[in-house]
Amino acid sequence: MRTENPDELLTLAELAQRLKLHPDTARGLYRRGVIPGIKLGHRTLRFDYGQVLLALRLGGDATATHHAHN
Repeated sequence: MRTENPDELLTLAELAQRLKLHPDTARGLYRRGVIPGIKLGHRTLRFDYGQVLLALRLGGDATATHHAHN
């Protein structure tokens, strides 16, 4: 089992996998401002998983509630 590092930044693919979403769906959430991301350079995005879950919870997303208990 992998130990989670709270300071670790996730790629779009890693975030999508953890949220059990298609990467295009995760990208859309970022583009619409639903979830926060960190843009590194022109094309590189990274995500703080805890901040993403918090944003989804505050937005009332059921996905975030489910993942918060896992």
